[in-house]
Amino acid sequence: MFELLYTSVSPKGLSEPDLMTLLQAARCKNQGLDITGMLVYHDREFMQLLEGEESIVKNLYQRILTDNRHTSVELLYQGTIENRAFGEWSMAFKLLDEKAVNALIPGYEEFDRKISPINMIKASPNRGKRTFLSLRDSL
Repeated sequence: MFELLYTSVSPKGLSEPDLMTLLQAARCKNQGLDITGMLVYHDREFMQLLEGEESIVKNLYQRILTDNRHTSVELLYQGTIENRAFGEWSMAFKLLDEKAVNALIPGYEEFDRKISPINMIKASPNRGKRTFLSLRDSL
């Protein structure tokens, strides 16, 4: 089993209905590919963890790299895992609002708001994985 964690930026902000449409399409596609994971969105920024068979996950990531809905794609982590962390979801989803950010990043409200929560999370791939597990447990 293999997992991959990346971030990207949407060229334009997405409304909640746009996000739900994107999420439904991703869930259908991922289910057919036996990919599981989680997508987090905050103010044009995506962070996504994908799990599945290595070649399939890597092929999906290559498609994301050329998808015009994603810019500034950055691979944070990839590696083998024994078990899926999101096996119950073809794609779990969390829209980060200020309340969720403050719960995830203690003291966030004291930080300079120019630093996005996703940039703070991705400062450490280990923190990114822990964040996803924390979000999973809150679903």
